[in-house]
Amino acid sequence: MNILAVALPALAILVALLLVVEVRKYRAGRHLISGRRLALRLISGLLLIGLLAAIFVGLFLLKLADAGSRPQLFLAFWGGCLVGGFVLLFLMLADVREVEDRSLKRQHEIWRDFARFIAGQMDRTQGEPGAPPKDSQPEDERKE
Repeated sequence: MNILAVALPALAILVALLLVVEVRKYRAGRHLISGRRLALRLISGLLLIGLLAAIFVGLFLLKLADAGSRPQLFLAFWGGCLVGGFVLLFLMLADVREVEDRSLKRQHEIWRDFARFIAGQMDRTQGEPGAPPKDSQPEDERKE
C-alpha cells in the first residue's frame, strides 16, 4: 500500500508533465497532430489524472479497500471509477482512430505524389530527342 501511496501521485505528475509538453509542442508548431487529436489527448490526460486522484482518495482517505462497513459508498465510488475508466478507454480508442486516419491519408499522399512523379518522368522521356513521340504508332498500324 505504501508503494501505491507514492506511485499514484507520481504517475499523476508524470501525466501532467507530458500534457504540458504536448501543448507546448503543439503551440510551437513542432507537432504534426490536429487540434482534435490534441483535444482528445488533453481530455484523456485530465481524466487519467482524475482517476489516479480518485483511486488515491478511495484507498487512503476514504479507506474503501473493502466493502465491509459502507457497501453502498464502496459500490458507488468504485463503480464511478470503473465508468471513468471505460470513458478513458473510448477516448483513447478515438485517438488511435485519428492516428490511423492520418496514417492512411499520408499513405495516399505518398502514393499520389509517387504516381505524379512517375507520370512526369514518362512525359519527360516521351519528349526527348530520339524517343518515339507520344502519339506514335507502329508503321504497320498506320497504313490500315
